[in-house]
Amino acid sequence: MKNYVNNRAVPILIFTAFFSVSSYGQTTKPSRVMPMPSCVTSQCHAEVKEYKVVHGPVNVNACDACHKLVDPKEHKFELSRDKTATCTFCHQVDTSNKAVVHKPVTQGDCLACHNPHGGNTAKFTRGNTMKELCNRCHQDLTLNKKMIHGPAAAGACDSCHQAHASPNPKLLVAQGRDLCLTCHTEMKNQMANVKFTHKAVQQDCTNCHDPHASNFPKQTKQAPLDLCTSCHEHDKIKRDATEATFKHSIVTKDNACLNCHTAHGGDLPKLMRTDPLKVCMKCHNQPIQVNKEKTVAAVSEVLDPAMSKHGPIREGNCGGCHNVHGSDIAKLLVKSYPATFYQPFALEKYDLCFTCHDKQLVLQQKTEGLTGFRNGAENLHFVHVNKNDRGRSCRACHETHASDQDLHVRDAVPFGNWQMPINFKRTTSGGSCAPGCHKELSYDRANPLIYTAPTTQQGKLP
Repeated sequence: MKNYVNNRAVPILIFTAFFSVSSYGQTTKPSRVMPMPSCVTSQCHAEVKEYKVVHGPVNVNACDACHKLVDPKEHKFELSRDKTATCTFCHQVDTSNKAVVHKPVTQGDCLACHNPHGGNTAKFTRGNTMKELCNRCHQDLTLNKKMIHGPAAAGACDSCHQAHASPNPKLLVAQGRDLCLTCHTEMKNQMANVKFTHKAVQQDCTNCHDPHASNFPKQTKQAPLDLCTSCHEHDKIKRDATEATFKHSIVTKDNACLNCHTAHGGDLPKLMRTDPLKVCMKCHNQPIQVNKEKTVAAVSEVLDPAMSKHGPIREGNCGGCHNVHGSDIAKLLVKSYPATFYQPFALEKYDLCFTCHDKQLVLQQKTEGLTGFRNGAENLHFVHVNKNDRGRSCRACHETHASDQDLHVRDAVPFGNWQMPINFKRTTSGGSCAPGCHKELSYDRANPLIYTAPTTQQGKLP
């Protein structure tokens, strides 16, 4: 009698048939040799075929394809070949030109991973899932983790790793980001079309993501702020975000950096999610309650197209005046700016304004063209600001963000609990104002007004 395994004729030698039964009703080894259709019967070796998928030789009862009888009396068998050759007689594993070979393969120990009789899949792997098989030798990297990568959760280790050999480290089926993008095709398409790509994404996704499992969303290795500053640790950004006197809460809490930046790539510089002004106004279009004593006022006026905008706002650049990550100056300002209405003059206190504006505005008493706020050649910025005791700060007359007046002149300015009106009126060659601090006064660049004794409603110009 012959059977065929891989198109080769092999003899079928069946030796088990006749069983003796002990006084306890248990079957023992066969007492003599007798040909029969199969080694597998209800009384003997029944478990050999109790698999969802049965190995070919077993399925056709070709037990002698792998086993040979060495002692009929003792019903003793051994492998027809050594353990490696038994498998490679039919199955060839190509390890040539592969940099990494799985240790069981190098040892010829196929049975460490495969059941020679059958299993739940056509690969006859041991265990119910690939994960269960791999965890027999490898540490379970998903244990006690909240966020598990899809393939790892499904126990599909072979989605990313070759079982036998690979040209890539860790038996990976592809290297670096190429492996991830075989599944994450939407991200692949996005990255192919963006103008700016995060440097980390150009390298390896595992710089930021754990490929197996993590305690953070999207299997990132750390919380967003910690993860980003692990690379940007030498940047001023980390110091500003984590150590500055005044911290920006949106940078330090929850999604942190990802509230404003995209992690992978986009069409805007600095990987901004959208235009910087729109990013800021997601929060600052309404008051923000910091604590019982402090509320950050809304600046929704910056979105009003009818408003006269301060230059940085007009350019959509909140970062022109604010350090958006954190600052040692109140209100996250990048440089000093007077916080009070009255301010003894010192040039360094106006560092923020004079980053863009000409400091001669407050240093020259006379000018012909430095500013439009002059009475003839008399520089009225100098008059208001450059005083030893009660100089007006810029905020006394100007809104810092936007105003419905030209040159973002205020309608009113907070003075204690009073919103003191400015009552500014513009003319062709000058203007006038009648604030709460003095009676109405006018100025004219072409025909300067003469004030022989300037007085306030109290009788003296402050």
